[in-house]
Amino acid sequence: MDTEKKCMDRRTFLKTTGLGGASLALSAGLADKVMVAEASDKSPLKSMPKRILGKTGVSVSILGMGGSIDTSGYQLLLRIGLNMGISYWDSSYNYGNGRNEQVIGQFFSKYPEERKNVFQVTKASRTTEPAGMTRQLNISLERMQTDYIDLYLMHMLQDPGLLTTEIKTWAEQKKREGKIKFFGFSCHANMARMLLRASTLGWIDALMTSYNYQLMNDDDIKRGIDACARADIGLIAMKIQGERFRTSDSPENVTIINHFINKGYTLQQARHKAIWEDERITTCLSEITNLTMLKENVAAATDGVRLSDTDRELLDKLAQNSRNLYCQGCLSCESVMGRESGIPDVLRYMMYYTSYGKRDDARRLFRELPGSVRNSLALRDYSPAERICPNRIEIGKAMREAARILGNGSIA
Repeated sequence: MDTEKKCMDRRTFLKTTGLGGASLALSAGLADKVMVAEASDKSPLKSMPKRILGKTGVSVSILGMGGSIDTSGYQLLLRIGLNMGISYWDSSYNYGNGRNEQVIGQFFSKYPEERKNVFQVTKASRTTEPAGMTRQLNISLERMQTDYIDLYLMHMLQDPGLLTTEIKTWAEQKKREGKIKFFGFSCHANMARMLLRASTLGWIDALMTSYNYQLMNDDDIKRGIDACARADIGLIAMKIQGERFRTSDSPENVTIINHFINKGYTLQQARHKAIWEDERITTCLSEITNLTMLKENVAAATDGVRLSDTDRELLDKLAQNSRNLYCQGCLSCESVMGRESGIPDVLRYMMYYTSYGKRDDARRLFRELPGSVRNSLALRDYSPAERICPNRIEIGKAMREAARILGNGSIA
């Protein structure tokens, strides 16, 4: 195998082989045949490890089924994933404009006996008011054809001040009503402050945070994770690949990637393992969009292989080499440019575009930004943000690229 092929990452492989969307476009007949093939596979499946999700006391798989897929073919992945031991499923009110929850509901309607075997998570989206959360929760329950949500999260919080006593009262009421079992939040930015705040409240059962081989070296994040672990808050890791833009293909990075391939697993699998070896983390939420990715992630979770000291040193080296390509969501840029600059949001949308291949979603989210942000994106002076950015991201260059790519060639 030559160097070029050995360095091909998972997303490139799926794209070039055409497997990326194939699993989600299966006809009913072909889906049944795939199910039969999976069931008749004689290779033994190792048991999926589980961990206790903090104070909830519930045991869930260390690999979570994530993604905003909204096609009926996703039921196939859910079925096979559950057969492989993935009991933690994630969704949100707004994923696929509600279709992701509906697909999960179709699964529970078809296999009602499986509801008790799934730890189902969903999230309130773009609302932090009790009335709005009540409306979304009721719609989510109807879409998912279930009487309760195992873990209900406020989505994408970055302001600790939103964790109010009013929200606490709301969560306690919904628990008494039996509509949710546990409550918490997810955070993509300002994670360190959100983690520390949650650890002091006493009523957050579990939370979902960006956490990966890049962030685990950040002192503030480490303190936040420690504080939540001491408070017995269940910790769910997301954005575990640590990608905002594509990893640099420098000779040293190529050598690092080839190191893992020569050991028999991909860089993506190594990144999973780095999180699982942090026993404070209960589960890794991984976006699984096809059968190839599902099998790869399950293999990493169940093969029992631990990273060596050399593996960890190389991941740390890769983190250092690519830190200027990764926005860690610290919001330092907003302290000098203001929230209206939209920098963290735009960098996240570029991650969706370049690293996740979710181009339509990236452009849709970009269009939802205020016109004042989009119209000034390529024109502003971002040097104050660049000077304060701990990762030294070339923010001005990234914003101009976003205006060109996500704005379809214009800045309007």
